[in-house]
Amino acid sequence: MLGHYLKLSFRNIRRSLGYSLVNILGLSIGVCSFLILLLYLNYELSYDRWHPDLERVAKVSLLENEDVLNSTQAPLAALLREKASVVESATNLSRDENFETPLSTPEKRIVQKGTIAADSLFFKVFPYEIIAGERNGPLNRPNTVVISENIAKKLFGNESPIGKSIKFFNALDCEVTAVMKEATGPGHMNVEIVFRNPNEKNNYHWGNYSYLTYIKTKPAVKRGDVEATIAKIFYEERLKTKHNNKSYAEFSVSGPQEGLFLDFVHDIHNFPRYGSSNIKTVSILIVLAAMLLIAGTINFSNLSIAAALPRAKEIGVKKVLGSSQKRLFWHFMGEVAIQCGIAFTIAALLLYLALPYFNQQFNVNLSLLKNGITYTIAVQLFLSFIVVVILSGLYPAIFLTRFNTTKVLKGDYSRGKNGVVFRNALIVLQFVVATFFIYSVVVVTKQLDYMQTRDKGFSGEQILRIQAYKMSTREEGFNALQSRLMQIKGVESVSKSTKIPGDKFNDTTTVAFKAEGKVYRMSSVKVSKDFFKTLNINLDQGRLFDDSYTDQHTRSAIINQTAANKLGYKNGKQNSIAFPDCDSIPLQVVGVVEDFNVLGMEQEIQPTVFTIGNEACMFQSGGAILVKINNGDISGTVKSIRTEWKDIEPDFDMKYSFLDDDFQQFFDTHIRLQRIVSFFGITAIVISLIGLFALTAFLIGQRRKEISVRRVLGADLVDLGLLLGKNYIRLIILAVVIAVPLSWWVAEKWLDGFAYRIDLSGWLFGLSAVGILVTVAGTVGIHIIRVSRVNISGDLRDE
Repeated sequence: MLGHYLKLSFRNIRRSLGYSLVNILGLSIGVCSFLILLLYLNYELSYDRWHPDLERVAKVSLLENEDVLNSTQAPLAALLREKASVVESATNLSRDENFETPLSTPEKRIVQKGTIAADSLFFKVFPYEIIAGERNGPLNRPNTVVISENIAKKLFGNESPIGKSIKFFNALDCEVTAVMKEATGPGHMNVEIVFRNPNEKNNYHWGNYSYLTYIKTKPAVKRGDVEATIAKIFYEERLKTKHNNKSYAEFSVSGPQEGLFLDFVHDIHNFPRYGSSNIKTVSILIVLAAMLLIAGTINFSNLSIAAALPRAKEIGVKKVLGSSQKRLFWHFMGEVAIQCGIAFTIAALLLYLALPYFNQQFNVNLSLLKNGITYTIAVQLFLSFIVVVILSGLYPAIFLTRFNTTKVLKGDYSRGKNGVVFRNALIVLQFVVATFFIYSVVVVTKQLDYMQTRDKGFSGEQILRIQAYKMSTREEGFNALQSRLMQIKGVESVSKSTKIPGDKFNDTTTVAFKAEGKVYRMSSVKVSKDFFKTLNINLDQGRLFDDSYTDQHTRSAIINQTAANKLGYKNGKQNSIAFPDCDSIPLQVVGVVEDFNVLGMEQEIQPTVFTIGNEACMFQSGGAILVKINNGDISGTVKSIRTEWKDIEPDFDMKYSFLDDDFQQFFDTHIRLQRIVSFFGITAIVISLIGLFALTAFLIGQRRKEISVRRVLGADLVDLGLLLGKNYIRLIILAVVIAVPLSWWVAEKWLDGFAYRIDLSGWLFGLSAVGILVTVAGTVGIHIIRVSRVNISGDLRDE
């Protein structure tokens, strides 16, 4: 019996081969897009889930007035480990795993990301598996390091690295005590190398906010209880005196708070308590993919009905011969399942071809058969298949099996208005999706264009960013470095800054400056005299830095316009500010520069204080050297700088990039989103139009005799256009009316994530509406023109 049904199903597919191919290919594209995004969603949700113990690991951060401090005090981990009964272990670490650290052995020299300096308890908190060397306490001794298998192979080849030495920055020697296995899944930290912090004892004080603190909770402890416990301990030990010895109960109900809070590592990547994440983009993409899949299933459903109407007599005969409605229902559902199975097979082939491109664009490693998620993916694929079969086949199967036997055997295939209404509803829904996609493409493109063309406030053209690895190069040796580089032909200016526009991981913490007895949270940036000249940043009020004693010894400051507005700065007035706990060394505000963007368009420009040197109670270093090159021989100038750099930092290769290229990286995610949305949009429109084209061809074909009679009676092309096209245009207008408020709401939600954004206007919706109406009119018009040119005698021969 099953073989008989399969034979009938394939015979019917072959009989309506054109409709079947359109059906299957349209559905295949929708399924392929959905599966790609399903894999991507699985990947994003798998962050920090590569070991069961990570469920108990949390990052401790500090809320301090207006600031969220990811970096915490050096002794915090020890305090929580000793005082909190819910904490099993705690560790602190210094992390900049995206910084390329210079590493060397006697035989080899490399730069490597993923380097972390930690205390001895790192491996008590994070469950990395030690596969060689000391398994218990590999960081117990000073100057020790644990490396991954990947680094072991890079530096030592096939030899055992245990007991051998690695030199960091060509200065710090560390002994390799163990080799760890890499994480089997993605994580918020990229850990390749963990070495014992050499400055651990010197920096161990509560004034040092340069450490990340992580805890591992005891089993079966509720998350809320952990956070409440550590928050209370921190208040009692560190904040109580500051708040007039209030009890913790009084403090906790007194309004905006400062204190500790937790982000369990499962949530850091996608659901952080503060800050942005990628989950918003992922959610948008999965919704778009689901809508594309719905468009495909609607297209499938409508075309299935159109293609199956000629089988009405077959259904009537089967009913007369004893087939029940239930059996016919499952037979039609079986045919749909076979076509969906073919569509899924084609989608799998398309997926195989598309994944490498997607992986490259989004910098991920997706695979349908990736270890660890195979079972999950299999279940999701099965459920997706069932949902697609139901959505695609349920209405056609019910529609066809409910034909009146007597009517269909007399040649009457009409089902009344209910069937037409439902079919029209599906067409409307399909074009709601298509209109939504068109509008999404327009909005994303306009916002991306706005971000790329908006004035950044500085010029990054021909500016070289050079990473100086030695602090001595950036600090006491900077003037000598500047003199040497300025002698190179093509170099216009040389400067430095601790905060560089375009750096992905700029510090966003603020400092509690004092001015006129009040505290103002503002960003602090150390620069050199020519920084504003190098970046062509405009002066708004006052003057720029010069070689005067006050400027060069941290006795004066320049602020940006946002800081000036915050302070109420007025030119000509004696305005002074001071670093925290540094009232004895006031800084005279000598100038105001125009705002310039450092962090991209998602974040507002911070109020910022620029100073030279570290002679006012607060030390800052880092950042990079900036070299402005003229428009002459750029490659020759860069070559000369590289030659000179070999004498400036002979132990390191010069790592450089161009500032405008670095800033462009802020747009990479949005460019990828634009490409994906554009692809989905084009696909949704093509699927909808193919379906409409085929459905229109069928329905107009059903009315050819009527059309021929009307032509005999004098109807011209315009009359036929109004007769056959008006219903479709009405449906599309209804789809546009429904799509407009939905699209507006979604666009507003997405744009809310940008500090600097476009304003939505009516013409954007008008453009989308006109685009879809013209396209539909053209699609239907092709059939109207074709039927108006058919030989009338051929259609009326039997009348």
